[in-house]
Amino acid sequence: MDSDRIIGAGKQAAGEVQEGVGSLIGDNRTQAQGKANQAKGEVQNQVGQLEDYIRDQPLTAAAIAVGFGWLLGRLRII
Repeated sequence: MDSDRIIGAGKQAAGEVQEGVGSLIGDNRTQAQGKANQAKGEVQNQVGQLEDYIRDQPLTAAAIAVGFGWLLGRLRII
């Protein structure tokens, strides 16, 4: 497991606890910060998964990147 995935999962869990504490004590700011930390953790976890996929499937990842590049080039607005 990649370190981004581990750290992301930790941030998600901490955010859930923070949100729960905010809810318990009625602190909207703490709740919002907890939700934000959960989202940050999820993004970091997804980055770690993407890195793992690229490392495990480099040719497929390159083909996907080329396809997206081609598609974005075709969608160019003049």
